[in-house]
Amino acid sequence: MKKYFVLIVLFLASTLSIFSQTKEFASTILDKTSKRLQSNGILSANFVLTTNENTKEESTILGTIYMKGQMYMIKTSAATTWYDGNNQWTLLAGDNEVSLVTPTEEELQTSSPSAFLNLYKYGYALSAKKTELRSKQSWEVTMTAKNKQQEPSKVIAIIEKATYDILNVRVQSNGKWTRISVNDIKSNPVLTDVIFSFPKDEYQGYQVIDLR
Repeated sequence: MKKYFVLIVLFLASTLSIFSQTKEFASTILDKTSKRLQSNGILSANFVLTTNENTKEESTILGTIYMKGQMYMIKTSAATTWYDGNNQWTLLAGDNEVSLVTPTEEELQTSSPSAFLNLYKYGYALSAKKTELRSKQSWEVTMTAKNKQQEPSKVIAIIEKATYDILNVRVQSNGKWTRISVNDIKSNPVLTDVIFSFPKDEYQGYQVIDLR
């Protein structure tokens, strides 16, 4: 009996050690991906955003994103968002009013394209495994909320091993899954800071609603 007890203890210790290493490795992948986005500074990419509920596809939106440091501009058929590192403008398609806000850190966690990479620091369990997407060797990192009431409840990111590019992100929130498939990633395109602010001259007659 004592022999079996020792074996069980050793097995549990080994399992806990592996779990700890997996968590640490997953956080390292996310940190390296986040660091790459920040250090690389400038990038552009196309993406496809799909929303599903109970395995039924509800909507698909095509879009383009431009990033430079903390600034970004996201353009889709549904809306366009500009963020200059301080102020954020949002224009819904078919509307002639632009909302202007200064987002809080918490709000940026849901609106910033790269903020999800730091979610694991706020009450999420981590795991990572090898996978392949579009013939690219990748890591699949899963972030699961420890609190069942927390949203999003789960985030699954597929990150290319060689470049630390984000290839695909799936987010579960309020029972719905949103999938963002990223492609045509370009590093260091020529982007001026002006494109990250609302271009008033291009939208003459539009009303800016200042909610700051």
